[in-house]
Parts: sequence; C-alpha cells; structure tokens
Amino acid sequence: MLKNSILTIVFLLLIPCISWSQNTYIPDDNFEQALIDLGFDTPPLDNYISTTTVLGITNLNITDKNISDLTGIEDFINLNILTCDNNNLTSLNVTTCTKLTQLFCRFNQLSTIDVTKNIALDIFWCEGNQLTSLDVTKNINLISLVCRDNPINQLDVTKNTSLNVLSCQNNGLSTLDVSKNIDLDRLTCDFNQLTTINTSNNLKLTRFSCGDNQIADVDISNNTKLKWFWCTRNNLTTLDVTQNIDLEDLTFADNQITEIDVSNNSKLEIIRASRNALKLLNTSSNTRLVELACDINNITTLDISNNPVLERFSSTFNALCSINSKNGNPTLFTNFSTTNNPNLTCIFVDDVAYSNTNWTNKDATTNYVATQEACNNFGTRIPEVDVLSDFTGISYTLPTLINGNYFTASNGNGLLLNAGDKISTSQTIYIFNTTACESNESNFNVLITQDPYFIPKYFTPNNDGNHDYWKVFDTTNTVQSISIFDRYGKLLKYLSPNSNGWNGTYKGQLMPSDDYWYLLTFNTGETLNGHFTLKR
Repeated sequence: MLKNSILTIVFLLLIPCISWSQNTYIPDDNFEQALIDLGFDTPPLDNYISTTTVLGITNLNITDKNISDLTGIEDFINLNILTCDNNNLTSLNVTTCTKLTQLFCRFNQLSTIDVTKNIALDIFWCEGNQLTSLDVTKNINLISLVCRDNPINQLDVTKNTSLNVLSCQNNGLSTLDVSKNIDLDRLTCDFNQLTTINTSNNLKLTRFSCGDNQIADVDISNNTKLKWFWCTRNNLTTLDVTQNIDLEDLTFADNQITEIDVSNNSKLEIIRASRNALKLLNTSSNTRLVELACDINNITTLDISNNPVLERFSSTFNALCSINSKNGNPTLFTNFSTTNNPNLTCIFVDDVAYSNTNWTNKDATTNYVATQEACNNFGTRIPEVDVLSDFTGISYTLPTLINGNYFTASNGNGLLLNAGDKISTSQTIYIFNTTACESNESNFNVLITQDPYFIPKYFTPNNDGNHDYWKVFDTTNTVQSISIFDRYGKLLKYLSPNSNGWNGTYKGQLMPSDDYWYLLTFNTGETLNGHFTLKR
C-alpha cells in the first residue's frame, strides 16, 4: 500500500516535467529555420520546437522563406496573425488556430483551404493561389477579403455583412451578389465572367472596378461617394456618371459608348476613354484634369482650353478636324500625342515655337497655330455645292447633281431625296455636301401650283436665305411688269417679270415692316392689284 502511494506521488511530480518537455514536430527545414531566425527556436535543425514556445506565439510572419510544408502550424493555437505569403505551400491547416484574426497566405500553390473554424477572422488574403472554391460564409467578422488571381468560380459573400474591402478579380465568377455588403468601400471584380453587377445597395463605395467582364449595363447612380471607377473592356454602350460628383478617376476604355456627360464631375483628374465610339467629349467643366486619353474614337473636335493642369493628353486614331489646346500652361505637358488624324490640319496652341519643339507626336500634315487666320493659310477647303433656282409649276423633277445631295431639311437632315424624284408639294429643298471636316449647303424653293402665276403674301428680307425677296412667279410668261407702292401710293420699285424680286429697300434704305401694294400689268394690257406684307 505504501509502495503504491509512493509511486503515485512520483508520477504526479513528473507530470509538469512531461508537459514542459513536449515538442511540436516541424518537418520542413525552411519552416524551422524561419522560426530560428525569428528567435522562437535554437539551432541545430532537429525538426522540433518547444510546444510551450509555440503556445506563446501570437504573431508569425514567415513570408518568402521557400517553405513547402507548414506541418506543425496546428499547434500554434494562440496565433492572432499568420503571414506566410510567397512560399511553396500546397496545403495549409489552420482549423485549430481559432483565434486567428488576420491570415495572409498569398502567392502559394494552395488548391484548398478551410477557414470555416476561423470565425474571428477579419482580414483574409489568399490571392495568387490555385483555389477553385472558397467558403467564407462562417467568417461573419470579415472586413477585408482578397482572393484575386485564383480559379474560383463561385463566391458567396452574403453573410459577410461587415466587408469593407472585396478584391476578387481574375477568377472565374459568373455571378457576384454584393447586395448585403452595405459597408463596402472598395470593390474590385475585374477579369471574371460577370454579365451584370448590382451595386445599388453599396452606398459607401469609393472605389469600384469591374473591367474585363461581359457587362452590358452598369448603374452607379446610387454610388455617389465613388472617387475611382474602372469598367474597361466590357460591352457597355452607355454610361451615366452625372450623379458621381466626387469622381476623380474615370476609366471606361474598350467599350461601345457613343456619348458621355462629364459636366457634373468637376473633381475628375483622370479620364481614360480610348477605344469606344465617342463622337464628342466635352471636358470644359473638368478643370482638374491631369490625364486625358481618348484614342480610337470618332471625335471630330476637342477643346481642352479649360484644362489648365493637363499633363498627359492622347487623342490618336480619331476623326479630328480641330483641337484647341490653348490652356495657358503648354510647358506642363509631359505627353501630347495626336498622330493618325489625317484630317487634322491645325492645333491651336499658346506657344507655336514651344509646341513645334516639344510636341512631336503628330502627323506631318498637322500644324500648330495660334489663330484661325494662321490656320487658313494651310488651305482648309470648303466643299463645293450645286445651286438651283426656285421653281414654280405643276410638278418638278429633281435634276442630277454634281456636288451634294438633296435633303428635306438643313445640314443633311430630314429625308434624303434622289435625282429623278418628282416633287408634288411645295417645299424648300436643301443641297448638302460634306467632307470629313467641312460642309456647305444651298437651297431652293419649289412652289407647286395649278395657277399661271403665284403672288406671295409675305416675305422676310433678313438675309437668312429664306423668303429674302418678294417675287411673283409667272409660269406662263403672262406678266409684263410689276410695280410696288407703299400705303400712300408712292412707287418704290419697278420690276421686270424675270428679275430676282424686291429686297425690301428704297434708295438703299430698309423699308419698315408693313403692308405694301403691287400692280401687275399683263401682256394683254389687263392689270391686277393687291397687297402683301414685309416682315422683319
């Protein structure tokens, strides 16, 4: 009995010695050497470290140590922060490290990782691995998740309602629901397979990048705090940024956007709009612009005179006819490129000599000038246009044109008419001719009437090309002469039937708006009188 009692006492006394002598197995020499370098272990390499020491480690940074195996990390149960970036890890077991708040395992070769037991995690970065799936539904305290550059094809972040940063670009995601992540400040989801992304609930977003997806429409009107927005290489045809008045960086290159209004974005410093279908880009309100890139569009005119701090400007491969770059600070430009604009004759600049010396990325046919007069010296050519006389009659057939095309409205608008078309209603017909940068126009009136002559009831001599002359249209040559009188019977003008008509003057003086009288004398000797109105 006494012997058993003695043995029991000895065993109990040995328990602390046994516990304190326990070791953690570290088979990877590079892992053990890293622990030695950090002062947690002592040489020589023997594949073991005191478990007592391990239990006291709360922050472990073993980045870039060429470690292939982290066996033994299971005993580091008191770790708060583990950083093991840039190693050769193919597996990582942190299921026992339940006190982890920050885990950084970027740029390894991990194909799986289980963090479902690490519910205290608030920062988790695992980018640059080979993860095909990632379950963070149990990590409800996450504020920052960076899982970019993996082949992940599904990601559920609806339970991570505290997320402030989500970076999941360059994966295989076809859907992404961020409707529950109302605290998101930064969202980057580029290089995925997304066809849509809804950020209407993410009112705190300041940075949002969704480039290199297949998105056809993106609505950022609710994201009024946005400062940085990138949506390059998608299928966008429209983009509304009028509500994003805090935007500083706007990049929407490689889409199909035809127009954009940036007049409300006075804080913009960068606009990258290359490779779209823009016809116009008005940056007059963007006085803080430092960089403007709008290459490969359909822009014909650019005015950057209101951009006084612009340093980098590129507008190559456009349809440019003119650029006004007189912003007062030509020496600020570190890049000024306008090559491959074959119709660009002149660029208006502050200092012609400086621009010729320093801004060499232009076409040989493009010239730096200070004034329009100087530009005219380089031969800007207005296209010729045919001119036809007014017609009065029963019907009219459009003759063949040499220069221009027929239209029913000015500036090439309205319906396109063709030579040979029969005109059966009274109207003004326009002949419009245009080149890439210049246009010209004439017009003539067609009066369809069954009567042998037509007497206009009014005219408007204001030199606008319409009704500037009062003229009787005689289709059968029955009128011999026309006399015009004022209301008091004073003769103001005597006209032959083939004259251009009366322009509303008497002895070089403009006659006032009023009613005037006419007397028509026919070849038969008969006469006809009446009145018409002059309107100014």
